Amino acid sequence: MAKKSSSGPDSDIESRLAAIAGSVNRELPPHPPAERTPEGHHRHLFEESQQLYENELAWEEETGEESMEEGPVVSLVFPGTLALVDALVTSHAAGEHGEGGPHRDVVVSFAEWLSGRLWKLRSGEIRGSATERAKEADLTDRLIDLVLYRYCGLSAEEIEQVDVDRE
Repeated sequence: MAKKSSSGPDSDIESRLAAIAGSVNRELPPHPPAERTPEGHHRHLFEESQQLYENELAWEEETGEESMEEGPVVSLVFPGTLALVDALVTSHAAGEHGEGGPHRDVVVSFAEWLSGRLWKLRSGEIRGSATERAKEADLTDRLIDLVLYRYCGLSAEEIEQVDVDRE
């Protein structure tokens, strides 16, 4: 897991991307992304991302069904969120899946929002028991990694290398 940034969510994302770049031996897609989603569509996709995160997190809190001895499996807790991120980083022919794509700028906004939420969880700004906040912080921390792996288009081997380098 990436270290918590002392200067806030934006630099947390930047430091995570720098760590990814340092672990893989190829050029990553440009950051920030050159493409810009129209404002209204961006807002809609961003809000959908937030809502999926919150719904899937609430479901896990309610059921605990994606937990194993080591704790919850992040990719199983957030399948809809990760599927949406996959769709947002993929180009589609115009009209094939709505507005075309990719919408990598929405993924950046969502990752920054997740990082801000992580910061609030760790600082105690978000209400709840320490145990609940710690569990959500752990899930959110790993989710940020998974979102950025998709954003960067990492292969399974590259993901494994990044994770090894972080340990």
